[in-house]
Amino acid sequence: MNPPADPSRELSTWDCHAGDVAFTIAAPSEWLSAQRAYLSGFLTTPPGELALAPFNIRVHTDDAAFRQVAETITRSPNTGTVEPVPGLLMQEARQATGRRCYVIATDGVEHQPGAYAVAVQGHDIDLFTHSGTARPHRYPIRLVREAMLRTYEDAGGVIFHAAGVDVGGAAVMVCGPRGAGKTTMTAGLLRLSGAGLLSNDRLVPYQGDHVVAVPLPVPTGRGTIQAFPELERLVRRETADGSALDRMPADFGSTAKHAFTARQFAEAFGGRLIARSTPGLVVVPRLADTDEPARARRLPVAQARRIIAANCFTPRDEFWVRPWLVPRRRTDEQLDDQASAAIEYLAATVPCIEVSFGVRNPVSDLARTLENLMGGVR
Repeated sequence: MNPPADPSRELSTWDCHAGDVAFTIAAPSEWLSAQRAYLSGFLTTPPGELALAPFNIRVHTDDAAFRQVAETITRSPNTGTVEPVPGLLMQEARQATGRRCYVIATDGVEHQPGAYAVAVQGHDIDLFTHSGTARPHRYPIRLVREAMLRTYEDAGGVIFHAAGVDVGGAAVMVCGPRGAGKTTMTAGLLRLSGAGLLSNDRLVPYQGDHVVAVPLPVPTGRGTIQAFPELERLVRRETADGSALDRMPADFGSTAKHAFTARQFAEAFGGRLIARSTPGLVVVPRLADTDEPARARRLPVAQARRIIAANCFTPRDEFWVRPWLVPRRRTDEQLDDQASAAIEYLAATVPCIEVSFGVRNPVSDLARTLENLMGGVR
């Protein structure tokens, strides 16, 4: 199948990077201009440390191209179903040429079945949207992220469920499950002098003393937003009357979030996006809806190892269940081995500090504790 170009539209290209993975995105000129503006909220310049194979992403925005690839999948004799994210089912068709095609069949996450389709062969990826696709510019970043993660794993990287802030050249990895307070802790760290944001939810350590950022939005609850004037001002500027924030539940641990781009979140604190850093500290947040004062304690190596291992998502990521866009070249056993090595390196060489804090206290108390912590690292 050779999908048609968008009729009567000239395709333009743009080169960008996620870590050291290069992407060339081709799309209709007007669409690409909006796409560049969107992706600029997440992507940075490359670290320039690894020679990794590049990808080409071509975006088709006309209904005819979408219908053609959807019909190809329907007619294919070799079809199956993959579930890359819990609740999101994609129908897959494999062609004799090696090309794989996907369309969303069931969407229990965003409730938009049929929103887009993808065809991929090697490092060439085609994304198909249509006139009924809501917010189509958010989909290429998902392809970029998936390709980046698989490429780094194959190059020896290990994925961790962690936020990351660079403070003076040292990466603070904030490890914890959802609801533990990673975003609040990340905001507190960004208040420190010279701090920059790596990522909100995924980091990839590689080659021992390197860690690269994964481009992700920063979903933030109302409590965190209102605790940090920097964030509340930003939200109220975006929504004129501030009604979006006022409608969010104020309950501690609420799953209703406002999604900032990574760049918005960093720049709200006067920081910038950082592509890579060197592991300097692991912070384990223990936030609670109390007036407990901020406290920090260093964890013994055995406990640190258990916590770091619990937040290691190579080769099994509890949220991105099955790699689909870029098949892994390494076996699960090989990935387990490199994950074990990364866990051991972090546990043995990087201090792991548990920080407890009652969110009914002013965040300035948390900031002082974090400043004292970093004073021992820098």
